[in-house]
Amino acid sequence: MNDNVSSFNTSMFHNYTQNPVDSSIERSSLRVWFAIFLALSLIGILTNGLLFLVIIRSRTLRSGAGVLILHVITNCFITCAIHNPIHGILIYGDNVWFARPRNICKYVHFLLGLTQFANNWAEASLAVNRLVAIVFPFAYKAWSTRKVTLGMIVMCWLIAIACYMPYVLEVSGKFIVTKEGQCTVQVVGSVGVFLTFLAVYGPYGLVGLIIAVVFLFMYLRVCCLSQRPSGIVNPQQARQDVIYRRRLSVTKMLFISFLFDVMCMMPQAIFLTSFPRIYMEGPLLRLWLRTCLALQYPVTPVILFVCNDDYQSHLWRWQSSLRRHLWPDRSSNRVTPKNPTHSVVSSLQVDVEL
Repeated sequence: MNDNVSSFNTSMFHNYTQNPVDSSIERSSLRVWFAIFLALSLIGILTNGLLFLVIIRSRTLRSGAGVLILHVITNCFITCAIHNPIHGILIYGDNVWFARPRNICKYVHFLLGLTQFANNWAEASLAVNRLVAIVFPFAYKAWSTRKVTLGMIVMCWLIAIACYMPYVLEVSGKFIVTKEGQCTVQVVGSVGVFLTFLAVYGPYGLVGLIIAVVFLFMYLRVCCLSQRPSGIVNPQQARQDVIYRRRLSVTKMLFISFLFDVMCMMPQAIFLTSFPRIYMEGPLLRLWLRTCLALQYPVTPVILFVCNDDYQSHLWRWQSSLRRHLWPDRSSNRVTPKNPTHSVVSSLQVDVEL
């Protein structure tokens, strides 16, 4: 979810700033990293942009949790299209290309961190939506209104601003440049640690807790359904089962996306907690760990596509419509009538078919 977890170890950051990568081997490795990092950003632009278009074109997909999913996808798209490329260019340029503008981290990394913190809570808001949909379906209609959805989105950004603005004002932390040229946050004091934990691990904990509650409820529901008399079909109950399965598919997407986010975050967390000296003395290692964190942004929409049949069907439908529009089948227009009446009838048939 976020690459600011490296800022928790405050005492080790004082001695590893403003030392550019100077080895030829490291520079060649830096070029490889830069190419891969930009490639991931490009892939993220394509995957997130495609899913955004699929959802925005369908009123059905925009209903329910669709707007919250659009919020997550928009944050991922902005990160891949703007924040990550700028950050990668600054890192590469600081070592090979140009001198970094002074105090640019205060502006560039603020926008990056703000978007990532907001995205963390956007995923948490989606988890809350799924909790209500699965466990409290009688209250879901009230929770899925436009006002509530908009309020949840605004709350995500307000929490992100409250957690990140103190670093801009150099209260409880400040922006620094690491040896390899990364912009990051040096947290100072318990308040700064609390704010960063709130922005990074707070959403993780909330999503994990909600997923555990939802799975427990699902298990109990399956046990109850297994005791339902066989052969008795209640139309209303069948309709509720269909709605339940559709809501469950979104919950499954959230669960798999959550697991993937944890997998992306684990390498850096392991090095920070178990091998801090190796982490601090390896500038290129930190770049590759950052790449692991950046994987979640291009891969998240792929997970959503794979786990949701509705997204797949709308994608293929849109692709077929686009293909017919770009390359229309002209065989139906090849009519050679023998009399004017047949010509008029044929043209009318063609118009109806189109």
